[in-house]
Amino acid sequence: MRQRIQQVKAAMAAHGIHTLLAFDPKNVNYLSGFHTTARPVWQIGRTACLLSADGTWRLFLPAPWDREYAPPPGCETVSYNGGDEGLTRAVCGFLPTDSRKRTAADLDAVPTPLYRALCRCGRGDQLADARLLLARCRMIKSPAELELLEQAVRLIDLGLKTAREAVAEGAAEQEARSRIDAAMTLAGSQGCGFTTKVISGPNGSYPHHVAGPREIAAGSAVIVDLSASVGGYESDSARTFLLPPGGGGRREEGGEGQTAYGGSREMNGEARASHRELLEMHHGITELLLSAGKRMKPGIPIRELHDFLRAELTRLNPAAVQAGTIGHGVGLRAHEYPDLTGDCPEILAENMVLAVEPALYVPGRYGIRIENMFHIRPEGAVTMNRYPLNRYGGEGENYGNL
Repeated sequence: MRQRIQQVKAAMAAHGIHTLLAFDPKNVNYLSGFHTTARPVWQIGRTACLLSADGTWRLFLPAPWDREYAPPPGCETVSYNGGDEGLTRAVCGFLPTDSRKRTAADLDAVPTPLYRALCRCGRGDQLADARLLLARCRMIKSPAELELLEQAVRLIDLGLKTAREAVAEGAAEQEARSRIDAAMTLAGSQGCGFTTKVISGPNGSYPHHVAGPREIAAGSAVIVDLSASVGGYESDSARTFLLPPGGGGRREEGGEGQTAYGGSREMNGEARASHRELLEMHHGITELLLSAGKRMKPGIPIRELHDFLRAELTRLNPAAVQAGTIGHGVGLRAHEYPDLTGDCPEILAENMVLAVEPALYVPGRYGIRIENMFHIRPEGAVTMNRYPLNRYGGEGENYGNL
């Protein structure tokens, strides 16, 4: 934690900031280690952290939360009563009186009473925005953060293993989602960054579809996108499972003359062509994800990675839709800075953690999204997921995971 605080202080000095205020629960966690298993939005206006150039480091907690948490060495806990107004009084009591000493905060999370109080004393319009500063500090993970993310990825691996059995012909999307969530929760997940997505068939053309009563059909592509949380750190990965046109969602082993899904099934010409298209798209996106991993090395501009992924997806299927983010940072949130965009100013650096998710969507028919998390090391990117990529072969070959 001390190393993290020194990193933030160095960024403050570079931007001429004397006092930094954090109110977003994730930023409070980052600066103090404090977090609860309650929904983070409940903490807004209740907790805060103050860090200043003169060495002040304080965590503001409502009574009796202060009795339930031991701050890191060097961090003082300030207890208060009285809701937003109480927090406002407590925080304002520690702000510098010299207006030449710049104060910054994550402005989207500043409680309204505090902002009004700052305006009354002539400081509101001088409050600098610290969101990008904190986001850039959070990009680089400490060993402790990496360990928590590794644990969260292990839970995702378990969820994907469960999905392999739960995604079957005739099962409802929401039924599969419930089985996946239950497996991760029982194994220790403390929540998730977003609702688990199980998206089948035509629903797959909507990137953020929520699992519903639709039954998974033979010959469909099923996107499973999920997140798990450990110690406030969230993971994010996805796979697309392909069901063969004859039915049978689970891979069977053994049996003379038996296919990978059980039973020999005949395909008509239309089903054969549709299934071949799914196989080719799935294979292309899988290989693209592997290629992206090989390109991710310290010093590479993120925009170059984005441009490579977009160009390859266009080459794979020019008519398909490329919707949503193609990758992003992962840490205290499943989706955090930086986003992999064509105008991203960031450069890949050691100990960044990114989720890369190439995807294509064919309106009204299907979508394919495959996502892994990568830890950027000096020699390049290392895949954090241990659950293998689904590698599907052509006709007569074995289906499933290699």
